This record gives sequence, C-alpha cells and structure tokens, in this order.
Amino acid sequence: MIILLLSRRRIFQDLVAAAVVIITVTALLPIIAYGELQYLANQLPTPNQYGAYINAGITSSSTTNNKVVILSFDDNRKGDFTYAKPILDKYGFKATFFVICGKTTDIGAMNWQDIAAMQSDGMDIESHTMTHAHLNTLSQSQLDFEIGGSKQCLASHAYNTTIFAYPYNEGSNNPVVVNTVAKYYNMARSGTEPLMFLDCVGFKKNPQTDCRTYSPAGKLNYANKYDARSLSFDVVEIKDSFNNAAIFSDFVKIVNSQAKYNQGGKINAVPLVTFHNVDLATNTPYHTNSGLFDQLMKYLHDNGFRVLTFKQLGYNTQSNTFYLKGA
Repeated sequence: MIILLLSRRRIFQDLVAAAVVIITVTALLPIIAYGELQYLANQLPTPNQYGAYINAGITSSSTTNNKVVILSFDDNRKGDFTYAKPILDKYGFKATFFVICGKTTDIGAMNWQDIAAMQSDGMDIESHTMTHAHLNTLSQSQLDFEIGGSKQCLASHAYNTTIFAYPYNEGSNNPVVVNTVAKYYNMARSGTEPLMFLDCVGFKKNPQTDCRTYSPAGKLNYANKYDARSLSFDVVEIKDSFNNAAIFSDFVKIVNSQAKYNQGGKINAVPLVTFHNVDLATNTPYHTNSGLFDQLMKYLHDNGFRVLTFKQLGYNTQSNTFYLKGA
C-alpha cells in the first residue's frame, strides 16, 4: 500500500513538472524568435486579405506565364543551413540569407563557417543589422551601428552586402531610418505583402506612380528602393494554425497570384517570400517544418517556377522601377 501511494505521488510530481516545462517553453517562444512573434501577431492575414491577388488561380507547368519567386531567409538560424540548404540544393534553387552579424555565435545560429559554405554554393548573403534591434527606438549613432556596422562587420568577413532587411518589419516608414539605410545599401526589404509590383503601382491601398523613395510632397512612398515589399511566410503558417494542408494551399495561391499580372512576356509582379528557421519542429512560430518546406520547394520545381535571389532584383534609376536582372 505504501509503495502504491509513493508511485502515485511520483506520477503526480512528474505531471506537474511536465506542465511547468510546457508553460515555460511557450512563454519563451517570442524570445526564441528574437521577439518577432509578438510584434507581427497583429499583422496576421485574414482569410480575405489577399483579395484581388489570389483570383488569378493556379496555372499548369506547361503554360508560359513568367512564374518567378524570390526566396529569402532571416536571422541566420542553424536549421536553414542544416535543413533548408540541402532541400534548396536538391531542387537546384538559390536564395538570399539575411544575416544578423552580431549573432553568429549564438546557440542555434549559423556560424561563419556555415555562412561561408552557403556563399560558396551560390547562396546570397546580405545584411539584417548587428543585433536585430527595433530601429524606430534608436538614436542616429545607434542606427549607424546597427545598419552601417552590420555592413562593415560582413565586409570584414569578405561579404559585400548591398541589400538590407528591416528587423520586425520596422523602420521602413521612418525617414530617419530609411535615410540611414540609404547611406550604406543599394536596396532594402520589408514585409506584409504577398506580391511585389515591380513598378510599385499595383498596391491598391497605397496608390503611387512609381518606386521613388519619396513622393513629390516629400512623403515616403509605401514601396520604394528601400522598401521592396515581401511576405514573411511564417505569418501564413500561424494563421493556418500549422495545418500543413492549409499552409500548402495558401502557398500555392500566393506564388500563383502573379499570373494575371505577368502577361505577354513581361514580368510585373513577383512574390518575395521570406522564411526564418527551417528545422524538424512542428507547431512552433517562426519554425517551418523541413518536410513541409520540401513540399513547398517541390511544388515550385515541378511547376516551372524560376527561383531567384534578392541579388537578381535590380533598380532602374531612370524609370524608378524594379526589374529582374537577366529577365
């Protein structure tokens, strides 16, 4: 009888300990993702947010429709080297990796040896600040450290970075931040859009006539040379409650939403899709399961999409529009 009571007490203690671990891990998720979840949760797409974009439907691989996707990965997470890169290699794809230069020694981060292996295999290495700070909260000297210091840091490791990605999608609507980015980089990327219109005209809620940084009235344009609009695909995964079938369906809709805009041999719109950490995790914010990621990349491969890096996105200063190099 005593042994039975002790066993029951031990089982109860184990259950309490397990509950504490689950609560603790859940509480730490925003920290693990560099705080991004709590700042982007309010941007989760509603079922109809993609609206007019997705009415284009799905086209077959035999159709000539200029299907292009630009892929990027933020935060130099180890899983992107261990799991994402072999999948990209499998399908012959290259992508851009935006590196937080001051976090290469963090647990779970790609180190300089990993980053060098990425570049030697044709991956594009670009800048994502020194520490992944909230740029809108910083002084000018701090902005120069985060933005310009990151470029110098990467240059010291032989990476000539010309493209910048805003942490938390913050700062691209702040003239002080944008002007600092413009001192050091040729181009920058933010988020929240499933399609980037290369002439910057197609954003219905934010009408503009071209991609100039500032409007004639001196106001920052919604999309511009320092604010190429992309989509953090993790937001879609969270919206779909990590249901793989729903996530796959949304991915197919998003990448095919360009079809109605890319006609007659001309490319007018391109999905710029960003991932964070590809690994074995499931149901974890800012972690894309590697099996699902393989399925997404297989769809692109099997359906004739051209997968490009951000280095292949150019800017024409005469027409103030973006273009795809070599297209």
